[in-house]
Amino acid sequence: MKNVSGLISNKMLKKRSVRDGSMMSLLLHDLYFKIGLSILLFFFAMAVISIFYLPYNPIASTGIAWSPPTYSHIFGTTGSGQDVFSQWMYGSQPTLLVAFLSAFIATVIGVVIGIGAAFLTKLDEPLMRMADVFLVLPILPLLIVVATFIRPSNYSASLIIGIFAWPWMARTVRSASLSLKKQPFVEVYRMSGVPTRRIMKSIFSHVFPVIIANSIFAATGGILFLAYMDYLGVGPVTSYAWGTTLFYAQTANAIYVGAWWWIIPAGLSIGILATGLSLIGYSMENAYRGVTN
Repeated sequence: MKNVSGLISNKMLKKRSVRDGSMMSLLLHDLYFKIGLSILLFFFAMAVISIFYLPYNPIASTGIAWSPPTYSHIFGTTGSGQDVFSQWMYGSQPTLLVAFLSAFIATVIGVVIGIGAAFLTKLDEPLMRMADVFLVLPILPLLIVVATFIRPSNYSASLIIGIFAWPWMARTVRSASLSLKKQPFVEVYRMSGVPTRRIMKSIFSHVFPVIIANSIFAATGGILFLAYMDYLGVGPVTSYAWGTTLFYAQTANAIYVGAWWWIIPAGLSIGILATGLSLIGYSMENAYRGVTN
């Protein structure tokens, strides 16, 4: 029996490796994936560079207030004479940190609940009803309410966003797991006496590409929700994330002064990065469907 189980496992591993290779091949030939990955790598590289080098101290007054873009300050200056380019570079750090940390938290919660609901039939109904409740909750107003009681740091903001962002992941993982449970190889596993733990591990390995794709979407949501919170002044406003830049620009009436250079870099970066992550997520979903169908 052990030999049969081992033979089946080896065949499934070979099948999985072929599938993963095919999925990677599809992604590498997907223009949208290349664009999204290039966008992500650009901002990631900027975040790393900003750790070691910034043209100016982002919180110090280093120029004339309300100065438009010049050779010395290529993105202009704020109403306090701070360099917008340095703030823009520095702001990539907390933006990416909160985006991916909140996505990680949402993924862990969603995967545990999704797989638990798929395999523990007695808990399926209550877990999915709990997910439904979270899905219909108005997330942004709740984030604002919670943030008024817990003044967020980057880490607490990630936790707050992640806690409210797990239901889609849970539902997706549950649906994929239930579909895989009906596949012939699972029945063969059971007939061969393979432990449930190993079956769950095998199903998880097959669902993993879907988990990664949904994690990317969760990171996109993390970027947008952080920007909303920061813009409304209830996020970690000392972090100088891009949403914080918009908050300070709005507070200083940059629009009325005509200081477009204070608003456009951060606003565009939020939209471009969110778009890039969405392209990666959609490409991964399409590649997974193309391999499994």
